[in-house]
Amino acid sequence: MSAEREPAAPELAGGAGPEPATGAWIRARLGASATAQWVERYSLLVLLVVTLAFFGFFWSQTAATFMQVANFQNILRSQTVLAVLALGVIVPLVCGQFDLSIGNVAGMASVFAAAAFARWHVSLPVGIALGVGLGALAGVVNGAVVTRLGVSSFIATLGSAAVITGLVNWYTGGISIIQGIPAQLTAFGGGNWLGIPSPFYVVVLAALLVYYLLEHTPYGRNLHAVGSNPESARLVGLAIPRIVFLSFVVSGAAAGLGGVLLVADSGAGNPSVGSVFTLTALTAAFLGATSVKPGRFNVVGTLLAIFFLAAAITGLTFAGVQDYINDLFTGFALVLAVGISVLLRRRRVGAA
Repeated sequence: MSAEREPAAPELAGGAGPEPATGAWIRARLGASATAQWVERYSLLVLLVVTLAFFGFFWSQTAATFMQVANFQNILRSQTVLAVLALGVIVPLVCGQFDLSIGNVAGMASVFAAAAFARWHVSLPVGIALGVGLGALAGVVNGAVVTRLGVSSFIATLGSAAVITGLVNWYTGGISIIQGIPAQLTAFGGGNWLGIPSPFYVVVLAALLVYYLLEHTPYGRNLHAVGSNPESARLVGLAIPRIVFLSFVVSGAAAGLGGVLLVADSGAGNPSVGSVFTLTALTAAFLGATSVKPGRFNVVGTLLAIFFLAAAITGLTFAGVQDYINDLFTGFALVLAVGISVLLRRRRVGAA
């Protein structure tokens, strides 16, 4: 009895035989796969370029102002706080945890850093360290509630966001702190170096640090392992509570740094602005997970997502759309990004 044979690949026209046909078939499949991978990897970059071209050259209502250097400087400057927060929030997201308090922590850090400058008359380095340290302390509390008490990160950080809002409003009475902010800090927030807004260099430094942490350290590999399969990570002996706890500390410290940058940008500690960053930071993180390294939260994808959203919203604003369109755009982008990133992650896990 002859052995069963697998179905042969389609033969080339002209009866060239199975070997050449098989080679052509494989090359076609590999070419299609490579094209799909290229589209996945660089989709956000393509969208960003298309958005810039559309508003800068093809829409007459925005073409005159959108491509000006001052506009791009403003976009970079306006996104520095959000970029630092988004870079921080992807660290717990990598291991499957949510930090919904990151915007509120940034607001708290900005208020108490401003208070330290204005009321306690501390030096500039001390005030900056206080803001970052306060954010890290909030991360310690969030991490302890999640890992020690077993509370869902979604509930724990949502609750801490509410507590922080109440604490900040109690301390400030709802009034911004605008006096006594060091001139060096506000000059840094409003200044340029080599034509690039000075705070953007902080974003670059933060991006390099987070990239190195996630991609080139044992802790980063452990974060990915926990996020991909917590049970397998537990079976191989990873200290999951410690890994998760530290992810919230990193996220909190990033929020604290974002709060200090918020003071540098606005020259005040405003008790009402922090929470608005949370939704957009999460949107950027999930949208970034659909590109560069599809299915994985990553630094480059997150930054591309931030500037794609900023460019699109700026263009829409120049076009004269109503303010609520910006919220609709961000919300729609979040839902779409979460759906796509979940599908990509499932496919990646299934292919592993």
